[in-house]
Amino acid sequence: MAVVVPGILTADEEQYHKRLLMAEHATDLIQIDVVDGKFSPNTTVGIDIIRKYPSSSQLEIQLMVVFPMNYIDDLARLEYVSRIIFPFEIDGDVNENIYLIRKFNKQAGISLNPETPIKAALHFFDDIDLLLLMTGKPGYSGQKLGENTYDRIKEVKKLVPDLPLEIDIGVNFDNAGKLAQAGADFLVVSSALYEVADFRIAYEKLARLANLTADSTHRFA
Repeated sequence: MAVVVPGILTADEEQYHKRLLMAEHATDLIQIDVVDGKFSPNTTVGIDIIRKYPSSSQLEIQLMVVFPMNYIDDLARLEYVSRIIFPFEIDGDVNENIYLIRKFNKQAGISLNPETPIKAALHFFDDIDLLLLMTGKPGYSGQKLGENTYDRIKEVKKLVPDLPLEIDIGVNFDNAGKLAQAGADFLVVSSALYEVADFRIAYEKLARLANLTADSTHRFA
């Protein structure tokens, strides 16, 4: 079983607000991507826009930035932000960022790019509330699910079976059920929700797929 999390990645304020409202009517957890144009070449809305539109749902902020500490302090002060995720691949001190997030009583998560070995971040797993596996190039939606995603899920679940695991990039109607059965706890979905005629119907369909009882023969164990 997995929770479907609508993901919003945009540089356009009007589109951000529109997508936020659509997601709020379907779920109580939404992921907002914040990209600085350095960690990934593109950019998105920033702290000012997130602050401008308080959400009735809880927000999970995924920072795809070079210096997370420049963002954490302001974002963590927002009541509707419940979790902040930042890249393991930053140049700075990972422990320091985890500590700062936790200081505000928010959940802390780290993300791993597809080419980063799972075990590279092993010594941080006891200190975080969530591990996010990027299955494609950070900062761009509409990509296909990475070919090694299921193997990486299997590895995480063997190393830390109780650590909540989130999958981002390439999640759709064809693989949501398989990812949940493999062990994913959260599935971030963007294109499959926002590029269809009816967001609510698409969300409910994905939620059903992600919560189907897993057949033991298909758990990639």
